[in-house]
Amino acid sequence: MKPENRNRSARPRTPLRAFYGLVLVALALLPLTACALNAVQNISAPEPAPVGLPDNLTCEIEIETQSDIARADDKSILAVYTYRLPVMRLYRRNGEPVAEDNAADQREADAVETVNTFNRAFTRWKEEADFPALEELARQDYAQKQENKENWDYHYEQGLESDVYQTERFVSVSGRFYYYAGGAHPNTVLLGWNYDLEKGAFFYAGQLFRDTEAVTEELLRMARERAAEWNMTPEEFYWEDYPDIINAWSEKSAVVTFDEYYMHVSYSPYDIASYAAGEQIFSVPRTWLKPYLNQYGERILGA
Repeated sequence: MKPENRNRSARPRTPLRAFYGLVLVALALLPLTACALNAVQNISAPEPAPVGLPDNLTCEIEIETQSDIARADDKSILAVYTYRLPVMRLYRRNGEPVAEDNAADQREADAVETVNTFNRAFTRWKEEADFPALEELARQDYAQKQENKENWDYHYEQGLESDVYQTERFVSVSGRFYYYAGGAHPNTVLLGWNYDLEKGAFFYAGQLFRDTEAVTEELLRMARERAAEWNMTPEEFYWEDYPDIINAWSEKSAVVTFDEYYMHVSYSPYDIASYAAGEQIFSVPRTWLKPYLNQYGERILGA
């Protein structure tokens, strides 16, 4: 079945659930923007010498699962969440953990702050995902069902899956946030965080390039090619303003993450096309990107 591309405003949802959906998406994307503000804003300006981790230290990232269940007085499940969040930890080469209370010198203390900056971003994300707001909506819905003598045969839900790619210079985290707040179907929001281990700051993709126009043209080409695979024009497959959306990819309008071989430019359902079209992820080989990187991008990506 071909994805149906309709006007953005044609998305039937009840007002309360629509409000929650819009707020939740905004909150889910906040950490990406907020973290990017901590990164170097002018890559062409003289840069401070990289700090990095002392030679005797290493950092490791584990995915930890956090979950909870909200129940009604009769023990019916109202809402649940399961977040798989990355947690960075610092170790000496002999395996001894390092934290504020046992940092041996200023360089180790700086390394601890690098780790804490990363972890605080995900603590903040959990707070802004606002499970209590979802629980309250579920309680309202449940009470209405009880009043109407209807069965409560579902529950509200949030979930986050995370994947991590790490090098000696940076960490790239890709996230897929799932939520259901009643209505016809659940929704998914794609998320991404890129963290410079040398500077102890988050960065966004546009900071890596001296020429983003060439990448934009490649993304537009890939978008046209994908539409053709469905025997549709790009204007039929995507929103009418899809070129404008893609043109802003390097300015945090898209989720950009990395793995060993690719830069992934990702759009959640509804971002660039209808829900039926699903997620739109364009994967550009890192080798292809090399001519367009600036000095900072070359160092981060090891080009």
